[in-house]
Parts: sequence; structure tokens; C-alpha cells
Amino acid sequence: MKDLVSTGEAARRLGVSPATIQRWVDAGVVSATRTHGGHRRIPLSEVRRAIAANHTPVLSEPLASWIKVLLTARALAVRDAMLLAHRRTGAWSAVAEEIAAAFAEIGRLWDIGSCRVFEEHAASEALRRAAAFCAATRRPDPEAKDALLFSTASERHTLGLSLGELVVIEAGWNAYWFGEGPPVEDLDALVASKRPHLLIVSASSASTRQAVEAYQSALESVAGREGIRLIIAGDGPWLSSAGSERVDSFTQLRQLLEAERRPVPLASKKQMATSK
Repeated sequence: MKDLVSTGEAARRLGVSPATIQRWVDAGVVSATRTHGGHRRIPLSEVRRAIAANHTPVLSEPLASWIKVLLTARALAVRDAMLLAHRRTGAWSAVAEEIAAAFAEIGRLWDIGSCRVFEEHAASEALRRAAAFCAATRRPDPEAKDALLFSTASERHTLGLSLGELVVIEAGWNAYWFGEGPPVEDLDALVASKRPHLLIVSASSASTRQAVEAYQSALESVAGREGIRLIIAGDGPWLSSAGSERVDSFTQLRQLLEAERRPVPLASKKQMATSK
């Protein structure tokens, strides 16, 4: 079964809707099998064939340059490319968006057999080290608000948060990076020890819905009790809830963080005082 994927996963990899996959199967464009329960499963070989048939090898800049430097797997080269891109774009959020697009393309290259899994892993590790270097160049500001960044418990996909840390720092916050998050029973202790103003937590699509929903419930309980703002990120199966705010891009995260730091205008302060 490991060489088979659901119609939803096949649709995600091909960038189409599940209904399109079903039509392709019905038309014989893509072959499929069925489980004992009657659910369609698509062979990975079919997904890769379809990707290869529709893949455009000509990449625009700076995407092609990012893919090239990431696949060198040299942390120093990636760091230098990140610093140059930051000077070019003027914002870590813009750099992060470019890198995210490059990794999406590397994923497609892996799907069609043009990139080995060890190459993708090496590129991820090089980026992780480069991002950590860039983040370490700024000392904590005793006057700035604190944000804790971590993933859900047992979630190993934390690369996006590594880039998010740079966005948090540039927006004027103190970022405290924890990587893989603590178990539910330790969330209270974490918040009590750090007393943050903000929690930024990510989950990937590899996480199960049950695990993410349980973790989100615990997060919202702790955040609500302590008066802490909770931001959830990543493409994991988060629930839409009033107890948390979902961000879908690094640009959106930057805008939210900058708005949070923005002082209340004097006129608004006078209006609030009058209303009391």
C-alpha cells in the first residue's frame, strides 16, 4: 500500500481537484485500484508519469537559482544566497516565499524521478543551518515582545518555521525557537516558564487530523487561559476556530506581526479614555 496514494493526495501532487482525478480514472487517463472498502487508490508510478507529462522544465528566475544553490547542499552557499536575496527584496518574508516555491519545485522533481530523496534531505538540512545562522545574528531585545515557535508534538517538518523565525525577528519580536513541540501535558509548563505574548505553531499535511485537532484544542485552552495570541501555520489539518488565527504565507505572517507591534494612534487612545 505504500506505493499507492489516495485521490486527494494524487490531486495535491498534480495541482488539480480530486474530482479531476476521478474523471481521469473514469476516462482511463490514469489507472487506479480499489481498496476493500471501495476507495480508489492511485499508483505512485501513475502520479509521477502524469507529473512528467505536464512538467515544464524551463524555470524562471530566481526560482532556478534557488533550486541550484539548495541542491548543492552547502549551508554556507545557501546562507550567502539568503543574505543576497534579503538585500535584493528588503524583507525576509519575500525571501521565504521564494525559498518555499523552490522547495515545492524540488518536491515535483522528486515526484518525476529527477531528484533523489537524499538530495532533498540534504537541501533541507543546508537551509535549516543557513536560516539558523541568519537568525542568530540578532540579539534579543529586552523591550520587544516574545514569540515562541514550535511544531505540534511529534511533527518533524519544521523547516517552514525556521524561515518563519526570520520573519518574526525582522518584525521586531524576540523569537524563541523550540523545533518539535512539547507533548500536550507540557504546554502549561512551557508557557509558564517563558511567559510569551505570542505562540506560532505549525503542522504539516503528514500529521493526522486527530493529532492536530487534539493539539490545537490544548493550545487554545492554554492560550485563552493565559491571554496569549495563538497563530497556527503550515498545511496541516487545522480546524477553523475563534481561538486561533491561521496564516497561509510568510507575507501574511509579517503583516500580522507588524500590525500587532503598531502603537495605538493618539486619537484612538483619547476615544478609548472617553468611552470609559
